[in-house]
Amino acid sequence: MPGEPEGFITGPTAAGGLSLLGPAELERAAALAPGPRAGFVAGRLALRRFAAELLDVPASDLTTNFSCPRCGTGPERSHGRPGYALQGVPVPLALSLSRSSGWVLLGAVVEPPAGVTIGVDLEDPARLDFDGFDGVALTRAEREALAGLSGPALLHERARLWARKEAWLKMTGRGLTAAPDTVDVLHRAELRDLAPGEAGLPRDLRAAVALSASPS
Repeated sequence: MPGEPEGFITGPTAAGGLSLLGPAELERAAALAPGPRAGFVAGRLALRRFAAELLDVPASDLTTNFSCPRCGTGPERSHGRPGYALQGVPVPLALSLSRSSGWVLLGAVVEPPAGVTIGVDLEDPARLDFDGFDGVALTRAEREALAGLSGPALLHERARLWARKEAWLKMTGRGLTAAPDTVDVLHRAELRDLAPGEAGLPRDLRAAVALSASPS
């Protein structure tokens, strides 16, 4: 249905098909170390093929059309909100991408009403096992919600909140230009957690999706 999430595609990352990527994506990939490069390429290939499948067009017909609130929109962008163009015309998709621990999560809205955006995020709790995370990443209310937790329970809840925060910031287009400890995501109608194992994800990962409301 137009304006509704099309669903989520997940899978282990795998490289290949570099010829499908745009010049800006290839330039960015070339600047990365081999490990991060493989993950970046796999994610961008998965996103392009996902968009092509939703549009029922060859992936090779799409050109990148990413948008950044600071840098603008166009094929020369390799960062910001994902997007593509077909024969020079932006395609009717709102897209989002997240990668973590060798997995990629994609979300889309087909034919989104004007102003409707989506954000998805995927997090591995094991990555958040370090001192100082709560102080720089969470609001006071969020820190209070974690009070009394320890061990795996604390890490899982940190990852859940961080996935919600990243998904929200992607949806709004602000990214980490906003200080994360000023963005409270405990109770926002636009946010939903993906249950452990939902969308084919490993049960130890945490994920969230944010969908902006349709304009009235």
